[in-house]
Amino acid sequence: MAENKTIYGNINSIKNSILDRMRDFVENVYEPGVFLPAEISEMMIDVTTDINKEVAVFLDRKNRVIAIAVGDDRSVPLPELEGRRSNLRLCGIRCIHTHPNGSVRPSDVDIQSLKSMRYDAMVVIGVDTQKRAGTGVSAAVLTRNESGIFTDFELRGPYQYWKKSALDSVFTELAEKDSEASYFANSSQQVQKDKEKAILVGVITDGTHTVGNPLAELQELAESAGAVVVGSYTQRRETPEAKTYIGRGLAENLALYRQGLDADIVIFDDELSASQIRNLENIIGARVIDRTALILDIFAARAKSREGRLQVELAQQKYRLPRLMGQGAVLSRLGGGIGTRGPGETQLETDRRHIKRKINFLESQLREVKERRSVLRKERQKKEIPTVAVVGYTNAGKSTLVNALCQSDVLAEDKLFATLDTSVRRLVTPDNRDFLLIDTVGFIRKLPHDLVEAFKSTLEETVYADLLLHVVDCSNSDFEACIDTVESILKEIGAENRPRYLVLNKIDKAPADIYPSPRITQGYGKVFKVSAANADGLEELKEQTINYFVKADKTFVCLFPYSEGGLLSYLHKYGKVDMEEYTETGISVKGKIPPEHFSKIEPYLVEN
Repeated sequence: MAENKTIYGNINSIKNSILDRMRDFVENVYEPGVFLPAEISEMMIDVTTDINKEVAVFLDRKNRVIAIAVGDDRSVPLPELEGRRSNLRLCGIRCIHTHPNGSVRPSDVDIQSLKSMRYDAMVVIGVDTQKRAGTGVSAAVLTRNESGIFTDFELRGPYQYWKKSALDSVFTELAEKDSEASYFANSSQQVQKDKEKAILVGVITDGTHTVGNPLAELQELAESAGAVVVGSYTQRRETPEAKTYIGRGLAENLALYRQGLDADIVIFDDELSASQIRNLENIIGARVIDRTALILDIFAARAKSREGRLQVELAQQKYRLPRLMGQGAVLSRLGGGIGTRGPGETQLETDRRHIKRKINFLESQLREVKERRSVLRKERQKKEIPTVAVVGYTNAGKSTLVNALCQSDVLAEDKLFATLDTSVRRLVTPDNRDFLLIDTVGFIRKLPHDLVEAFKSTLEETVYADLLLHVVDCSNSDFEACIDTVESILKEIGAENRPRYLVLNKIDKAPADIYPSPRITQGYGKVFKVSAANADGLEELKEQTINYFVKADKTFVCLFPYSEGGLLSYLHKYGKVDMEEYTETGISVKGKIPPEHFSKIEPYLVEN
């Protein structure tokens, strides 16, 4: 029961006698049927006068005090509260709080809290701290739209403080609203759950080069995950703050900013530590996730193959392990996000062991997948089928390019990480030679290291490919930075020295004179401008890709005795036969063959 007697919020400077007085009210019932019990309101006015801070009391419909919280002159934190949170129902709890500045009207933050928590009412008691008396009361109550969902509010009052009994009629209205909920719930109208509203936050450190909106990519990631971005914040700092990533002042402003926007989640553009997440949630009062968690969430939703799901789950477990901790209920300012209560220390250790076992199991499963992939790769190498890996930044158009070149049906969508599972498609040349095009997972700035590690077996297709086609969305104003990102990841996986061509895609949406700087093109054999969607420039790309493999082929004219007729099958398998003629002295053959097979036919050459 001690936990239920806790007074939440900013209580460090408050005398124990005042805290004890407030604790005496928790879990007790006062004047059933009275909307604003006198004993409670008098206590709130006295405490507000003594400490000059807002005081909030949360009552259920039986007038039982659920919790009490203390804030500053602008806000009040509150604990996790249980109640009905359906779109059609109120939560069954009303919030009564004071304004030390004497204002009787609810603030914008009060109204957003009313809507987000679906309180029965948001009651304001104005306090004159000089006279130690109430200046008046008002209550904001929610109203329904045509579908029965609470979207707006009405204000009852303000009334003079001694006329507070005028609010008792709200109790009757609550019963009517419950009846309305049953009607709308039984009607044919379908109530859809709203998407999560997100605020984006980033730190721009000294020396960081930015083009355009520095949070544009994070916004695209958030929208890909199904969130609606309602606001963003950036802060320029020499280095991120160790405890809270951003400055504490900005974090406190975010708490109010989030309230005003009715946001559910705050997403940070860098990987946060466990302590940073905990500290930020305590200040902001809402769920906090970082860029890594967001990317992992998208990967988890998009992975379709068994291998892809194993890789994503392994990355998730490695991300979770150092962030596993016990947490108390996250506090928020007047109705922010609901936190979670963590396990005890024994349960915590149990969870850690479970995650470690899971990681070991997933790693063993992926080793088997890697071995199977290695067998398939060796089989291709044995048959000497050239492989071309299509790499690039996410949403650069890699899958669309593969489809256009191979006339295939790889999933291609205009969104981040549409392709997570490696696809292999056959490209048949005019002379009936086979090439394999491998469509790979897209890269992105700040790609989580655990994700790169988990996808190593998939990314090895890039390491062992004979040629890389680096596809770039040149309509992106920051496309050179995207090229640098891909190059750094290729280096991380050991593919930086593979032969590669640069493919500037989406030229139909880019300036006509678009071209990367010499610094960027260094190391690329050729640069192509194409539009995979419109098929512009694809013939030249296809021709030059084929020529990369056939340019080293040696021409030959041979005469085989009929006793060596098996060599003709060898030539058809590994070379290109242009002419084949049966004569009295043997079989005359003319064509091309890769140099590694040339020694096989060299004894029978008649012309070179």
